[in-house]
Amino acid sequence: MPPELQLLLTNILGWFRFWFLPRLWSAAVIAFVAYLLARWLDGRWHSWLRSVLISARDRSASQSVWRQVRILALPRTLTRIVLTVLAGWMIFERFGVPREVILWALTIVVAAVLWAMRHLLSDLTAGYSLVLDDALAEGDQISSPLGEGVVERISWFAVYLRTDGGTLIVIPHRAIRGSVIKVHRSETTATKAVR
Repeated sequence: MPPELQLLLTNILGWFRFWFLPRLWSAAVIAFVAYLLARWLDGRWHSWLRSVLISARDRSASQSVWRQVRILALPRTLTRIVLTVLAGWMIFERFGVPREVILWALTIVVAAVLWAMRHLLSDLTAGYSLVLDDALAEGDQISSPLGEGVVERISWFAVYLRTDGGTLIVIPHRAIRGSVIKVHRSETTATKAVR
């Protein structure tokens, strides 16, 4: 083997063994610790939000479980996103990327995503507040300036109403949150105004 090739292979193996592998190992440890922390915080969110998770007495068990899952999903997801960003930041720093580059890249990505999703985020926050208030559930009869019908489905961003004529009306959560609606629950005869 020529000495130049042997020197090149020795340099590549040395770089791989003494520079890349230790950083890869520390990146794996950082990712694993972030995963464990996210799992621990998932359980903590349940205890922190225990008082909010209790739903109205006139809800069925499936509606109460659906509401609990929805209430817990958003903080858990946001916690995972924050932990992933922090772990990514630490991993990039471990590989020698300057902090300024990481900070500017993160700022640009966050600003672009928030601007592109501004209407979706307003629907998401309005829908989350509706779930927190326990205002709507599937099967409720609602009457509003936007339409009347039975709530067929509630997604993260909209409410799907089925009218008596069979027409499906999709109403974004921010529109529902901004208007007065009458809710007639199928289990009781109570009518409730929500603002």
